[in-house]
Amino acid sequence: MTTIASLDSTSVRLDPGAEAVIPLQIRNNGTVVEGYELSVIGVPADWAIVEPSTVSLYPGTATTATVTFRPPRSARTPAGEHGFGVSVLPTEHPEHAVVPEGTVELLPFLETTAEVVPRTSQGRRGRHQVAIDNRGNVPVNVMVRAASDGGRLALKVDPVGLEIPPGEARFARISARSPRPIWRGQPVTHPFIVEVAPERTTPVELDATYVQTPVVPKWLLWLLVGLLALALVLATLWFTLLKPTIESQARDAVGEAVADAQQAAGEAKENAESANKSATDAQKSVDKVAADKEAPPSQIISDQSKRLHVVTAGSSSDQLEFEDKSVFRMTDVVLSNPQGDFGRAQLLVDGDIQMDVALENFRDLDFHFVSPVVANKVIRLDVTCRTPGTPPDDEAAKTCDVSALIGGELSRPAPQN
Repeated sequence: MTTIASLDSTSVRLDPGAEAVIPLQIRNNGTVVEGYELSVIGVPADWAIVEPSTVSLYPGTATTATVTFRPPRSARTPAGEHGFGVSVLPTEHPEHAVVPEGTVELLPFLETTAEVVPRTSQGRRGRHQVAIDNRGNVPVNVMVRAASDGGRLALKVDPVGLEIPPGEARFARISARSPRPIWRGQPVTHPFIVEVAPERTTPVELDATYVQTPVVPKWLLWLLVGLLALALVLATLWFTLLKPTIESQARDAVGEAVADAQQAAGEAKENAESANKSATDAQKSVDKVAADKEAPPSQIISDQSKRLHVVTAGSSSDQLEFEDKSVFRMTDVVLSNPQGDFGRAQLLVDGDIQMDVALENFRDLDFHFVSPVVANKVIRLDVTCRTPGTPPDDEAAKTCDVSALIGGELSRPAPQN
């Protein structure tokens, strides 16, 4: 063999984000000057290089190259042993190529982030979600707990335990309820803490708030008082004005009826003919009224479900516009980030920001508004793509793919004939 190549060390251990160097010895035992092309095979080329990439040796001489490993600190760098080889290809005699082999062991690292969405809820029952993102290179088991000061809230977490693969996010639902209802008065604020405890790492505490609203709203009390006052006014008018007037008119009507009874008996035949004619005219009027169409409604109300979709490598948006004098009451929003992109998404209603979330914190986010959000002109989804994600069982994407499913009720003017 005219070419001899060997690694000073055939195995190396390092953490993702660190650097390791292995010397490579190359010797030309041939009789002619030989050039060599050097390359690393078996591991990604973006974090393993050999320098220099080409060398030239006289017969009987040797040189040293260096193989450098720089694996990135990313969930895409899996922990464990990875076999590699260094191809030493002679340019004059490629059939004498040699490939010294070795192994590089990447150590595991843990990095977990969490966020409560929304931070504040209100109503008779609060609903939150905890988005947990595993940015390490090994699966991690996470426990989620929730507690309030003095146990004033009944908090339920579902599920309590999660197993999250590297580079993926999972969600846990939290419901908050006060065991003591507020029948009337001012809303009460209940702060509570959500603890996210990944295995072998320090737990993370997240602050959240549930605003408990009264069972009987304040406006309902004023409405009842107003209705009671109106009933008293109507009763007073009835007994002081309407009832005496009606009784007087009734007595007058009875006297006139008795006086006219005898005259009416003599005119029975004439009245019968007149009644027959009146009945005929009345039937014609009834038929005419029945033939008339009902007046059309002034408003048409329908349930709507619209999808906003943005695909971009930078910043872009998609929007839903409404006709003049139309009103859309948004009740549900489902945000979808199927690739696990990194960036930012904002949902604006008539120019006002209603939702502002980081893409890396969710894959699917289902949100229901306690009170509908009213839109008169436009609903817009703005997306800023920082790093496209990787779809399941597919290559890394070049663009971010984000969508929002908008649900609600649309009121628009009815067409006039």
